[in-house]
Amino acid sequence: MKEESWVKIKNQKAIGFVLDSDYNSCMVYVIRDGKPEGEKRFSHYQVHPLNNELVPEDAATLKHLHINMALDTNDREWLKSLVEAEESK
Repeated sequence: MKEESWVKIKNQKAIGFVLDSDYNSCMVYVIRDGKPEGEKRFSHYQVHPLNNELVPEDAATLKHLHINMALDTNDREWLKSLVEAEESK
């Protein structure tokens, strides 16, 4: 599975973002019902690649998740860049 790609997790009604991949499995940041569940490892047979184009609703969800992650990690520079990008629109 290609790193930095979006996948559908079979039999779990969830999607995820591939963080790392090796011969046997991939580490996926799981999102279920728009809420992050954290990192989980799946075999390549358990995930299916998704179209990489984000619909507006997904883009808004991802933006919200990024802001929450910046706040959770106390990353002021990242938070500042996210806010500035939003204000420039």
